[in-house]
Amino acid sequence: MSEIITFPGRGSRSGRTNRGYKPRGRKSPERNEPDLQRLLFRSSRLIVEADDTELVQHVGLALDRAQESSSASRQRLKGVQEEAAAEVQLLAAAETKLSAAIVAALLSTRGQR
Repeated sequence: MSEIITFPGRGSRSGRTNRGYKPRGRKSPERNEPDLQRLLFRSSRLIVEADDTELVQHVGLALDRAQESSSASRQRLKGVQEEAAAEVQLLAAAETKLSAAIVAALLSTRGQR
C-alpha cells in the first residue's frame, strides 16, 4: 500500500509539499502538557467508572476544567430534575382524569341497562 494519490491542482504542479506539516490540536511528542482530550471528567460515565486515584490525578492536571465540568453537571442535574417533576405531574393529572372518565363511563353504561 505504498501508492500515492495526487489530486489535480495539488502537489507536484504547485511545487508545494506537506513536509513539516503538523496537524492542529494534536499534542507533539516533545511537550509535557497533559492531553486534555483524555481527562476522565469529560463524561459522567467516565467519572463514575474511574479509579478514585486516577480521577484525582486528572482533576489536578486541569482543576479549572474539572470545576467547569462539575458546574455543568450540577446545572444539567437541576434541569433533569425539573423535567422529571413536570413529567410526573403530567402523568398524575392524566391518570386522574382518565380514571374519572372510566368511572363516569361505567356509571353511565349501568344506568342504560
